[in-house]
Amino acid sequence: MTIRQSSSRLTSRFFFLTFALAPFLAAVGITTGTAADKLDVLRIGTSGELTGQTHGPREKAGLETLHKYIKEEDGMDNEILSQKDWQELTDQMAKGKLQLGVFQGYEFAWAQQKNPELKPLAIAINVNRYPVAHLVVKRDNAAKDFAGLQGQSLALPATGEGSLRLFVDRQSEVDGKTAKTFFSKVTTPDNVEEALDSLVDGKVQVVAVIRAALEAYKGRKPGRFKQLKEVAHSQPFPPVVVAYYGSVLDEGTREQFKTGMMNATNNEKGQTLLTLFHLTGFEAVPEDFDKVLAAAVKDYPPKDKAK
Repeated sequence: MTIRQSSSRLTSRFFFLTFALAPFLAAVGITTGTAADKLDVLRIGTSGELTGQTHGPREKAGLETLHKYIKEEDGMDNEILSQKDWQELTDQMAKGKLQLGVFQGYEFAWAQQKNPELKPLAIAINVNRYPVAHLVVKRDNAAKDFAGLQGQSLALPATGEGSLRLFVDRQSEVDGKTAKTFFSKVTTPDNVEEALDSLVDGKVQVVAVIRAALEAYKGRKPGRFKQLKEVAHSQPFPPVVVAYYGSVLDEGTREQFKTGMMNATNNEKGQTLLTLFHLTGFEAVPEDFDKVLAAAVKDYPPKDKAK
């Protein structure tokens, strides 16, 4: 499987993440300005990095199913609109054409740096609040740091953690290369367990994985986990962010919406949606969030043109 295919699988996951937000919005009756100004159509934007390829049959079927669910259950029409990139998403939110935006955490950090009116409403987490990317190899691998991995084969699981790809891409660029040229081969197995099993079995030399998934593997297969070692890890990344812009949504409605998301773990439909995109829940924005955003911008500054 190629890196482009990996991107497609990544964007599919976040496409469904965006789907999952819509029922919560509908449930609280999102409004703008005053309670009387109820939206006829709720517009949720996503960056191109999250939903770059969303025209396959599975995605189309999912969108149609969710649209029907919201229409029948809450009587609210809705649109989920993929933007070219995080810059365009921010611009459309600033113009009031989108009521909410879903960003990768590092994208939100880039966008807010240039647009202070962009505010986080809630974060989406998978066990750990702040994901950390790890690169692991077998214990007999001579590599001691990222540079020592050059020329080896990498497995980058297609599970949707954008921070993994960003970490690998930026570390590869230190020597003027890309991930495709730094590593001898990049594959994208369907899940983390498959990737780590392939590593233990000698079918691949390096695996990129977030901490939560690595800890889960340790719990499921402790014997195999003992055959692995870490050679590099990232600083904590900000997680996926649900954001609003300025006063597009009034404070009361924002609080209602946030409460609806937090309650996702307390009902069957919410749990199903969380499971769909490998999350464990939504959280309020923590006190140290600004610090984590600042660190992300410092460690991974935005490029002139979003990719």
